[in-house]
Amino acid sequence: MTMQRDFHRELVGLVRGLAKENNLVLLWSLVSVSFLYGIFHAAGPGHGKAVIASYMLANRAPIRRGISLSLLSALAQGVVAVVLVAILAQVFSLAGKVTEISRFFELASFAAIGLIGVWMGWRLLRGKSSCGHDHAHDHDHDHDHDHDRCHHTHSDSAETQTAKRSIWAIVTAVGIRPCTGAVLVLLFSSSAGIFGWGILATLAMSLGTGITVAVLAVLSVLVRDKSLKLRRGTWQQAIQRGLGFAAAAALIFISISMISYELQTAGRAF
Repeated sequence: MTMQRDFHRELVGLVRGLAKENNLVLLWSLVSVSFLYGIFHAAGPGHGKAVIASYMLANRAPIRRGISLSLLSALAQGVVAVVLVAILAQVFSLAGKVTEISRFFELASFAAIGLIGVWMGWRLLRGKSSCGHDHAHDHDHDHDHDHDRCHHTHSDSAETQTAKRSIWAIVTAVGIRPCTGAVLVLLFSSSAGIFGWGILATLAMSLGTGITVAVLAVLSVLVRDKSLKLRRGTWQQAIQRGLGFAAAAALIFISISMISYELQTAGRAF
């Protein structure tokens, strides 16, 4: 928290300095500090990285999917922050309402994460993969059963569509919660008349966040693959299902705990 406050003070100071003097060095400093803020902020506690890590642990998704999820989710958070501040502060002159309305976006994000966890668990109980089948596993046997090929193709197509829907559901659930640091920079840059530079700083912040979360997603894949290689056959399937149920339970727990915390801090606990 101390580091985050220091970053916030530094960001606000740079925005104010840039408002007084349109200096390329100050602009580069703002972008650089924003990028570093994104990296270090994402390394701390947060639900976004937990959601993506849970997804990667529960599914046979390749590393590139984890990286894409991380970058898209981080970019979505930045875009939501820009749109929110642009509409409320720039169009309607309601800058004081941004933080209040951001809270509703956060609650929606937490609720969506819980619903994804319930959906993942429900699919596993029905004997399906938690988020759709990803063709990342190795086939050690030959597919000589031509009579099943048509059915297999249709099944794969349906599972692929399910996997795509799950990816966008996760990006939406994580991304609709605007980054607090981005909102802060955008509000100050808006009031200082340099909103464009605030947007640039937000993009740098999103990139830093995406890189950190992508690293965690890659580590999740390595842990998952290592665990599955230790066992083969039936045990491998059991481990995969176990990881799926654990991930679903983790998402539900994160959702409930974060919603409870937000309501308590707002003085509206259950």
